[in-house]
Amino acid sequence: MDYQTKMQEWLSSPLVDEKDKEQIRVADEETKKEMFSSDLHFGTAGMRALLGPGSARLNLLTVRRATIGVALFLLERYGQEACKTRGFAISFDNRHYSKEFRDTAAKVLTELGFNVYTFRDPHPTPELSYTVRFFHCVGGLMLTASHNPKEYNGYKFYDEEGCQGVYEVIDGLIAKIDSLPDELHASYTPVAKEKQGTVTYLDDSEKYDEDFTDKEVSTSLYKDVYEGERLTKIVFTPECGCDCKVGPMVLRKAGYTVSTVPSQDFFDPDFKGTPNPNPETEDAYLAAFDHLKELNEKGGKYNLILATDPDADRMGIAFLNKEGKIQRFTGNQTGALLIDFVLGTLQRRDELPTNGCICNTYVTGAQGAKVASLYNIKVRTTATGFKYIGNMADRMREEGDKYLFGYEESYGYLLQDFIRDKDSLQGIVAVADMVEYYLRQGKTLDIALADLDKRTGHYYDTQVNIYFHGAGLEKMNEEIEAVRNHPFSTLAGKKVKTCTDYEKRVVIDFEKGTRTPLVAPDIDTTNCLRFDFTDESFLCIRPSGTEPKVKFYIEIVAPDEEAKPVATKMAEELKAIMHLA
Repeated sequence: MDYQTKMQEWLSSPLVDEKDKEQIRVADEETKKEMFSSDLHFGTAGMRALLGPGSARLNLLTVRRATIGVALFLLERYGQEACKTRGFAISFDNRHYSKEFRDTAAKVLTELGFNVYTFRDPHPTPELSYTVRFFHCVGGLMLTASHNPKEYNGYKFYDEEGCQGVYEVIDGLIAKIDSLPDELHASYTPVAKEKQGTVTYLDDSEKYDEDFTDKEVSTSLYKDVYEGERLTKIVFTPECGCDCKVGPMVLRKAGYTVSTVPSQDFFDPDFKGTPNPNPETEDAYLAAFDHLKELNEKGGKYNLILATDPDADRMGIAFLNKEGKIQRFTGNQTGALLIDFVLGTLQRRDELPTNGCICNTYVTGAQGAKVASLYNIKVRTTATGFKYIGNMADRMREEGDKYLFGYEESYGYLLQDFIRDKDSLQGIVAVADMVEYYLRQGKTLDIALADLDKRTGHYYDTQVNIYFHGAGLEKMNEEIEAVRNHPFSTLAGKKVKTCTDYEKRVVIDFEKGTRTPLVAPDIDTTNCLRFDFTDESFLCIRPSGTEPKVKFYIEIVAPDEEAKPVATKMAEELKAIMHLA
């Protein structure tokens, strides 16, 4: 069906309201084509798209269709009785239409017999995972587009473990949704009125958030250890997202003085108070920098900035360094320091388990794994995506490993696995405790990291995003395939030791001249190439599955002043190899 025919179906459908029809009519031809030339598919990470009418966008009809598929899949998997008694959890962030999408999903689910647990106000992703596990729900839904611009929203499915669906779970769900008619024709038959489910709003009482935040604070290794006034004073920003309430609650319960950034501490679907709500970017901290300086000019003595992204699963930090200047850390640096802090604390208390285990992903920097080796702690590496770490927690229990910490370079951390997704709340408590620990030794975090570097070596990590503008996914995939078929053996003067192809499941050893099957049962098949160099540096090439973008992950084992030009040269040479220069 061509886009014009599809558009006319929408314009004549009684399911589409007049406001949306008018938006379609006044759109230019390119926008109309974008709205209707494709269908919004449910992928391995759910759905994320521009808001608005059209088969390619996220709207009440595409959300309704996906939820019908979710409900039918779960009914087949668990049965009518379990779906009602165990129920289904829904949370959402601060974005436009999140509540309307919640209402649409809840209507489908309750009419098909599910009890639904949800909230009236935005609540964090980790609280959604907690809710699924607390009520033993058959599944959950988080309505969020993470740190995407305000024009976006998204739909993420969680399984009964409170983990984003992996393997056969998500494959079966996608198959069920794909089997349905399109968004204008997908339908269902409600169960009898007396068998329909009910909606419970968990934040009608303060108790649920209080219990949840108490559980999060219980992850602190130092809450009942530190005596006297805390040296750490925190500026906190939820970036106008859903952590406005529970983020400060957790930090204050953990014993810290907290001042929130006034322009960013309320729910705002337009993110007017922040240039960029992604804590991986400098822009996300600008207002917090100003707020900290203002507080300290009045004698406030604030020294730590904590930022969480809009759905509050990721967190980033900035702090006053030994020179009194504001400094930020990457996700890899924070992760390595936290691992040393957690494992060191357990070791000092003689509580470090011999079966302990750290989880990371194959694009995460190597310093954290090096730290774990210093404590004789095993590391298990998964594919990119925290759902694999969440799923690994279950496997570890079955296989006799003790989960101690999981993280990825993109600012996601999880200290205790009663949550099965990255958890900014556990993260901010751990960072606050870590800063306090070092300040009581007279050290700022930059000094602590320099000390750690002496034990592990120094690691420089960077990422480069490359867009195939005007070329599209097909051209990008062609270039990836060309590198896959003809991998380079040197780059920027560095010799490649091995090339690991996680899609074809093969390892090419350039030193030995061999090509052997990849043995990595913890890593799912995924489109990624990793090049490990003879000096322990590495580069990963990971293309997007949804847009014409490829990401280079580069790690150089050398001081920053030596590593930066090498990383730049690597990116330039790789761009030339892929005909992007």
